[in-house]
Amino acid sequence: MKLLRRQYSLTALCSGLLLTACAATVSAQTMPVGADVKLWQQALKIHRSAIIVDGHNDIPTPLVDEDFNLATNSVGVWHKDGDPFHTDLARIKASGVTAEFFSIYVSGDTLKTGGAMHRAMDMIDSRNREVERHPQALSACTTAAEIRQAKKQQKTCAMMGIEGGYVIENSLYALRNFYRLGVRYMTLTHNVSHAWADAHNDVPKNNGLSPFGKDVVREMNRLGMLVDISHVSEKVMNDVLDISTAPVIASHSGARGVNDHTRNVPDAVLKRLVKNGGVVMINFFPVFLDARTQAEYQQRDTKLKAELEALQVQFKDNPEARALAERQLYAAHPIYIGDYTRIVDHIDHIKKIAGIDHIGIGADYDGIPMLPKGMQGMEDLVLVSYEMLRRGYTEFEIKQVLGENFLRALSKAEKVANIQNRKISGEGSLSKLK
Repeated sequence: MKLLRRQYSLTALCSGLLLTACAATVSAQTMPVGADVKLWQQALKIHRSAIIVDGHNDIPTPLVDEDFNLATNSVGVWHKDGDPFHTDLARIKASGVTAEFFSIYVSGDTLKTGGAMHRAMDMIDSRNREVERHPQALSACTTAAEIRQAKKQQKTCAMMGIEGGYVIENSLYALRNFYRLGVRYMTLTHNVSHAWADAHNDVPKNNGLSPFGKDVVREMNRLGMLVDISHVSEKVMNDVLDISTAPVIASHSGARGVNDHTRNVPDAVLKRLVKNGGVVMINFFPVFLDARTQAEYQQRDTKLKAELEALQVQFKDNPEARALAERQLYAAHPIYIGDYTRIVDHIDHIKKIAGIDHIGIGADYDGIPMLPKGMQGMEDLVLVSYEMLRRGYTEFEIKQVLGENFLRALSKAEKVANIQNRKISGEGSLSKLK
């Protein structure tokens, strides 16, 4: 979502639904006005007992670029580009998340400038430093078993997924080293088509996956690294499903049947995930969730284009002042933002098409400019469980969506890797591992 980041005032983001003021200095779950108190307490109880996995969080970018520390209270604080923070240690604890995937995001601009692998290493180091700084709260996990152990220890697994497969720089050697460093999924591209994989919103270069791209998928299966089909073209999604012998994930995408956006997964692919065992982890970006928001967002960008360009010139040497001016400009031209219930609309749709076993959470915290109305940060994840309860989902189904479906997919990927590696070892040759 990084290429669509925009600035919004905290006041605009936090209007209307919540009992707790956005100016609060302590992160806590916020009960909707008029909520069923009994269901709300039940949702909180589920969060305390569930293993919760969030598939995508872009907090490593400010960890590197802004020297952010997760111990910082981020409520009412903005990124240097003007977006509100969603993540810190208090918010992670309040969210109940057991495993949070730190996104090793590298811009597609590096295809022109170079330095993709270097940037990825910086991002990995940022995750490692936070684990070292906060050992009582965080642990560096790589397996499904370690996630379950972290729950018992009341810690959060700070896991890693690469966003932008071009970071391996066309090298399976590099892919294997990223796995050794702890990366457990890779999004095959971001918003750019590259040498071996096509993006959802860019001119195709390979008609899906190139032959090397197919080798990447096979090697990820052998390693036990999940293949992530968020950001890729529909042809790539199908190529991956043709090849992969392990479950695949969409780490932060919605259902195209609810909102026809290319970042969302179409019904035909959802149906194929049933046999594959894969999981679509729902992105919380309102533009992906809601067609009206998507349309008004695009219209506003077009309308304000000249003014935004003027601000870039006016504040070219003062990015903080520019971010403030942009926030004010956007606040003066508000758009419709759907509330958190839209997330469950996507869950409902995927349940109808593919079944409850194929849904997860991939919020995209700190990679998107705003959350649905009613949400301020990670602490409000419980609203999803509350809305699912309100719609009649069972506790078992909610726990599947919150984390158990992902754990099943990761466990199966680990088993596929073990089987493949035993076969290779039995052949007495590693010649296939180029």
